[in-house]
Amino acid sequence: MSQFPHIKLPLQNKLTFTANPVNVVPLPDGEILMNFASQPLITKLNANLEIVWEKIIQGKNTNYVSSKLSASSDGRLMAIAGMTDMRILDAEGTKVLHTVEHSSWGWFLGAACYFSRDNKTIWFVLPGEENETDTLQVMDAATFEVIAAYPLLESQQYTYGFHATPDNDIILLEAAAGEDKSIQMQLQLTDGAIVLTELTQCDDAIMGNFSPSGKECVMAPHYDGPLTIYSFPEIARVAAQEQEAIFDGSKDFPAAEPDNINYSVFFVDDNNILVVSQFGRLLLLDRKDLRCKAEVRPEGIEFTAYNLDGNPTTNPDYIFDYSSNIINVMIVHDKLLLTTGEGELRSYGLPV
Repeated sequence: MSQFPHIKLPLQNKLTFTANPVNVVPLPDGEILMNFASQPLITKLNANLEIVWEKIIQGKNTNYVSSKLSASSDGRLMAIAGMTDMRILDAEGTKVLHTVEHSSWGWFLGAACYFSRDNKTIWFVLPGEENETDTLQVMDAATFEVIAAYPLLESQQYTYGFHATPDNDIILLEAAAGEDKSIQMQLQLTDGAIVLTELTQCDDAIMGNFSPSGKECVMAPHYDGPLTIYSFPEIARVAAQEQEAIFDGSKDFPAAEPDNINYSVFFVDDNNILVVSQFGRLLLLDRKDLRCKAEVRPEGIEFTAYNLDGNPTTNPDYIFDYSSNIINVMIVHDKLLLTTGEGELRSYGLPV
C-alpha cells in the first residue's frame, strides 16, 4: 500500500523542443513566452501549447548563454536580461526599443527584469564593479529613463529574483548566493525613491508564491530548514513544518538518502500547498496542519533509482536516491506546467 493516496493528473498538452526551456513567462489570454538554455530563441505559445511564432533574439549571440526573460502583464513589452546587456523589445520580439549595456555578470548570476503591475516602471539589477555593490534601478516604461537607483549587496555574488505581491505597490526581491544563503527584501517606490527593507525573518527561505486570497505566502527552505508560511502584508511567520514530518520516511521510495524539499513550494489554492521534492515527487499538503494528504502523479512522469556512484540501479539494497524526469514545476494560468529532461513542456490541470 502506498504511503500517500495518489492523485493522477492526465496530460492535457505537450510540446517537445530541441533545447531545454529555462524561462516560462505568462502573457494575456493564456499565452506564454519561452526561451531556452542553449539557443538564442524566443517562442510564443498559445493556451494549448501550440507555437504562435519563434524569433531569434536580436543582439549579442556569440557564445550564447541563456538570458533571463520577462514581459509586461499587458503583453506590450518584453525584456531580455543577458550577461552584458539588458534589452527591451516590442511585443513581437522584432524591434529593440531600448538597451542598457553593463559589465559582465558571472556565470549563473544576475536577474530578470520586473515590470510593475501597472506596467509603468521596469525594475532591474546591474552588476557592480570590483569592491562595489550591485545596483537596483527603476526605469520609466514609457520613456526608458532611469528614475531611481539603490545600492544592493556585494557585487557578483547573487542571483536575484523579483516577485509580485498582492499589493501593487510592494515587490519582493530575493537574492540567492548559491548554496550559501538566501536573502529576502521588500521594495517600494515612494516619492520617486526606492525604499528597501530587508526581511531578516525570511533568511534562508526561498519564495514560493502567494495564496489566492493574498493573505499568506509560502517559502521553501534553502537547505534543511522547515517549510514556512508568512502572513501578508505583515510578513510575519504564522506556520512551519519540518521536512521530516512532511516526508515521514519516504516509504514509497526507500533509499539511503532521505527525500527533502527541492526549493519549490506553491499554494495551489488557499487550502492546499504543492511541494516539489529532491526525488522529483509532487506532494500535496493540507494548509491546516501542513501534513501530506496525497502524492500527485502527472501522466508521463517516470522515476529512476540510482546507486551511490550515480548509476541507475534496480537492486533495492543499493538505492542511494531517486530522480524523476521533471526539471521545473510552475503554476501558470491556473495550470500545472512541467519541463522535463527530454526537452518537453507539459501541461496538466491543477490537482485540486
